[in-house]
Amino acid sequence: TLFRSLSVDHVKLAIHFLSAMVLACYTLWFALQLLIPEEKRARSNSLHRFTIIVIALLSVQLLYGAFMAGLKAAMSAPTWPTINGMWIPDNLMQHSFVSDPINVHFVHRTLAYLLLIVLVFWFAKAGKYLKANQPSLLSKTRWWTVLLVCLQVLLGICTVISAPTIIVGKFGQYQTLAELHQLVAMFLLMSLIVNLYVVRKTKA
Repeated sequence: TLFRSLSVDHVKLAIHFLSAMVLACYTLWFALQLLIPEEKRARSNSLHRFTIIVIALLSVQLLYGAFMAGLKAAMSAPTWPTINGMWIPDNLMQHSFVSDPINVHFVHRTLAYLLLIVLVFWFAKAGKYLKANQPSLLSKTRWWTVLLVCLQVLLGICTVISAPTIIVGKFGQYQTLAELHQLVAMFLLMSLIVNLYVVRKTKA
């Protein structure tokens, strides 16, 4: 079928996607060096480290997002907030966390909730920094990240529950939501890279 002909290995898809994102972020970093004056940057070692941790966590989430797409895992559990009626899937530890659709689905959802919580704390920490220091571009860029992660979680939920509407060979509601979900994920990563540049380490 057409649906099967468009299938690709989920691991190769993930490698391809993450490689593209690394290249995009590398290019963005050089653009930021040209666009953002030094006086508009903030200085905080702790917030800089926190941003790196969030980027690392998001990178794992993007990896599992690619696994979700390659395995078409949304169709294996098109329910929310539970996964086919379960908060934790049966026999979780007896199946692969790389190739089993349900396990991949579970990890992707769990990381989404974790990222949302972590980014709310990151947003609050950035706000606390801004109250105690001179104004910087961070006052604007921190909002991009928290708004994007909220939108991303909402799109993820809508994408999953729309999976039953899939019609083989037709681009419909599910595909539209899935594309938007992937696009916002890329914007979220870009916003964190911007914030990483904006919040530099303090000089030794």
